[in-house]
Amino acid sequence: MRPRAARRRLRSELAGRRPACAPSSARAGISLVLLWLSLTGAPRAQTGPPPSFEHEVTASFVYTVAKFVDWPAAAFGDPGAPLVFGILGDDPIEEPLQRTVAGKSVGGHPVELIRVKEGEDPVHCHVLFVGRSEAAHVDEVIARLGNSSVLTVGEFDHFAQRGGVLRLRLDQNMVRFEVNVDAAERAHLQISSKILKLGTIVHERKRKAGSP
Repeated sequence: MRPRAARRRLRSELAGRRPACAPSSARAGISLVLLWLSLTGAPRAQTGPPPSFEHEVTASFVYTVAKFVDWPAAAFGDPGAPLVFGILGDDPIEEPLQRTVAGKSVGGHPVELIRVKEGEDPVHCHVLFVGRSEAAHVDEVIARLGNSSVLTVGEFDHFAQRGGVLRLRLDQNMVRFEVNVDAAERAHLQISSKILKLGTIVHERKRKAGSP
């Protein structure tokens, strides 16, 4: 598929118009190759995708989703304040995400990428990518954020059910994702229906009293 055709197909999916070969709702997602070509314009390599292909696509997807999210005005100090992407934990997405957002903007806000250190308060981020190394501590991270307007993103199992907003996974050349609408509402984030209709809506697990 040529980059221009890929961009047209991705726009069609985001606009809610199902292409003839689009996946069924039970297998909702966005093709990795489609997303990669549409966002980068890069031709497909003759020998297949490079080793970092999945990380590059994940980074591009996170940036793309951010463009379909509205943050409350109070989340920014002023209209020209940067939109901050933070990375918590060790994860190979850092360099691809740095390349993806370099010189970019979201909603008129220049994008800034930072690394959140262990124990540091992440509430100053607008997008927080939680690495797999933090899977055991995700409950603590979510609790620390409280009702802050932070779009939390992770790739490990049950991330959305445990309070994260967006959980991604790569499966059979598709980006599949879950959106925790309860967490998004708590964070005062408005996620476009164009994104919601391509993912799976989940709700937080309700814990029994006295459970950890």
